[in-house]
Amino acid sequence: MNEQTLPWDEDALQRMEKMPSFVRNMAKAKIEKAAKEAGESRVTAAFLDANKGKMMG
Repeated sequence: MNEQTLPWDEDALQRMEKMPSFVRNMAKAKIEKAAKEAGESRVTAAFLDANKGKMMG
């Protein structure tokens, strides 16, 4: 299970820190999967904003 993770912008990481710690790892994995599927090379705050409804729904 050596799945490569995407780099994260500082703003996006700060948003992750606001999440409860018990969901952070699961949310990070889901966000990175969505970013990879969208062809993104990194996770940005703009990506989080644009996809918030899709990822949390």
